Amino acid sequence: MHTKNWLLIGLLLLLIGAALGACGGMASEEAPEFETAESDDEAIIAGEVVAVTRIVTEVIVEGEAAPAPGAVGALQPTPAATAAAPGEPGAPQQRLIIKDGRMVLTVVDTETAVTQATQLAVDLGGYIISQTLRDDDQGYLYATMRLAVPVNQFERALRDLRQLGDVTDESSSGEDVTDEFVDLNSRLTNLQATRDRLLEFLDQAETIDEVLEINAELTSVEEDIAVIQGRLNFLADRAAFSTIDLTLNPLLPTPTPSPTPTATPIPTPESWRPGDTAGTALVELQNTA
Repeated sequence: MHTKNWLLIGLLLLLIGAALGACGGMASEEAPEFETAESDDEAIIAGEVVAVTRIVTEVIVEGEAAPAPGAVGALQPTPAATAAAPGEPGAPQQRLIIKDGRMVLTVVDTETAVTQATQLAVDLGGYIISQTLRDDDQGYLYATMRLAVPVNQFERALRDLRQLGDVTDESSSGEDVTDEFVDLNSRLTNLQATRDRLLEFLDQAETIDEVLEINAELTSVEEDIAVIQGRLNFLADRAAFSTIDLTLNPLLPTPTPSPTPTATPIPTPESWRPGDTAGTALVELQNTA
């Protein structure tokens, strides 16, 4: 490319030199009375030189501005430029999914399991939302925890928690809140535009009644904006961090069955004998006579 530029520059210099030489020859051969014609010829030659200069300059600039495909310095489209912008047809829409989990574990040492679960959440970039410990009448420790972990670490957190003990119950769920989030954003934009118009009207108000009326409407709109903004923040935070409700139960010893006491034998009653009964009754009757 540089060689081509130097060739064009050399051609330009040759043309300019030839034009100037022709101009000088005309000046030496013509008589003074033809000075007007000579001036016209010089103007024509100068115009041709300017035209040639412009053409050569345009060629050089065009060659520098359009490097060969693949050459160093050639403009290449970036992935961001070629990808569809959000909101354009064909652009992938990021879904907002709220994930929740619940797990019940039986552990050998509840305190150790609580410490391990806390460290697990921190290592994954999460935190502990709440935690409760309680003892039963026999001194066994029970714990309930609510953990928050980044949504992209949700499955890993469940997998690691299973290693802390024996899983006795587990469940997980997900809720797609994308449509609600988009709808709230649209409503927020409209409310903000309404607020801006009300502020303009407030500046233009001329009476106290107008000011009071606009202020009342402005207060209502700002309250709606605050509610929607709070809901948007909540959805965004819940979609960014998943929650896991963890219950830790201690491993209880198997109770030893107590022996059943042997029942005292009951003597078998004698069968009823009517003759003996009648004789006994007769004897008792005689004794009382």
